[in-house]
Amino acid sequence: MANSFVISIMTRDRIGIVADVTTAIRDLGGNLADLSQTVVCGHFTMILVASFPESVTRQGLRNALRAIDAADPFEVGIRQPPEAVVPEPAGYSEDHYVLTAVGADRTGLVAAVSTYLRDRGINIVDFTTRVQAGQYTMILAIDLPAGCNVRTFRQEMQGALAGVGIRLELQHHDIFRATNEV
Repeated sequence: MANSFVISIMTRDRIGIVADVTTAIRDLGGNLADLSQTVVCGHFTMILVASFPESVTRQGLRNALRAIDAADPFEVGIRQPPEAVVPEPAGYSEDHYVLTAVGADRTGLVAAVSTYLRDRGINIVDFTTRVQAGQYTMILAIDLPAGCNVRTFRQEMQGALAGVGIRLELQHHDIFRATNEV
C-alpha cells in the first residue's frame, strides 16, 4: 500500500452510507486506518484515512465515491498527506480531558470557548454540540499541555468565561467515561 489519503464526505443522511463508502474503499484495495462519522441536522459527514495500492489515484477514488449515489453525488474532499499516515495508538493520553459547557442558546458561545482554549495552546480533539429546549450544550475532548495545573486551569477558565453565561465542567476522560457510560 503506497497511497495514503485523507478523505472527507458530506451528503444528506440516509441508511447505508458507511457500508457503501467502506465497500467502495475495499473494492479499490483500500485499508482503513481511522474513521470518524456523524450526522448534523440531517447531513451525514465522515472523515477517514485509508491506504491504497499505487494504482489508485485521487481522481479515481473521487469518481468511485461520487458514483455511490448518482442521483445525489457525495461532496468529496481528498488530501494526500506529505508523509505516510500512521494511526495514533488507541486510548487517550493522561492529559486528555472532557470539557462540558451548557448555557442558554445564543450567538458566540462556541467562539468564546474555542478562542479561550486556542489562546492557551489547548487542542480540541473531538467536539459535539446540541441545542435542545433553548439550552446549548458543548462536549469537547481536549488535551491539556504537559505540566498544566488542572485546578488552576479550571479556576482561570471559569473566571474568564463567567460573563459568557455558561456552566463549565472539566473532568479527566477516564472519570467522564466511567460516570457517563450507558
